[in-house]
Amino acid sequence: MKRIFVFTLFGVLLMGIKSELSFAQNVEGYPSYIEVNGSAEKEVAPDVFYLRIEINEQDSKGKKSVEEQQKSMLSALKSLGIDIEKQLVRTSLSSSFYNRRTNLSTATYQLKVNTAEAVSSVWQRLDGLGISDVSFIKAEYSKIEELKDQVRQEAVRNAKKQAESMAGAIGQTVGKCFYLNGGYSGNSVLYAQPRMAAKGMMMDYAAEEAAVEESIEFDNIKVSQNISAKFVLE
Repeated sequence: MKRIFVFTLFGVLLMGIKSELSFAQNVEGYPSYIEVNGSAEKEVAPDVFYLRIEINEQDSKGKKSVEEQQKSMLSALKSLGIDIEKQLVRTSLSSSFYNRRTNLSTATYQLKVNTAEAVSSVWQRLDGLGISDVSFIKAEYSKIEELKDQVRQEAVRNAKKQAESMAGAIGQTVGKCFYLNGGYSGNSVLYAQPRMAAKGMMMDYAAEEAAVEESIEFDNIKVSQNISAKFVLE
């Protein structure tokens, strides 16, 4: 039992000595260094917008069939310059043949457009056709990964500028960077929301019976990056 205890104690001491040696080697390798934080932020306007369109016989203003409303919708979207094959996706289709009075056929679509003006135009045109169940899903930026990379690089450059400024104050210069760590801050907003509730557009973004007469504006998408860096002082 005593032997086991002695061996265990020896192992702990050996690990402690290795840790101290490793620390000493790091200190010897970089006897003088500076640690700084760098941050950057960029904003862009969204360029991809998604809408949900539901066609329902029961909810339509003229009690038109789903098929009739679908034809009218497709014609209207094409007249607005929308590529039906690429921008419109049908997400569901349901019907009941047992109780047509209370549970009528429905069809749901997801529409993608590229401008806020197109969102407003679609709302107005579909509402004019009696298709009022149109809701906003989200708005995003198509090159978000490129934007993230740009912000990350700018944060690193800002960190180096800070290090150079601080080193210059004590008559030293900044050498190589031997540590970098960072992540996107809580200030990042990767999806945009409407900035204002247009006429006929409630807070849940569902279009009501009144036509959307005002253009819809959206907040910018914002990406923020914070990084920590360590530079050798020379």
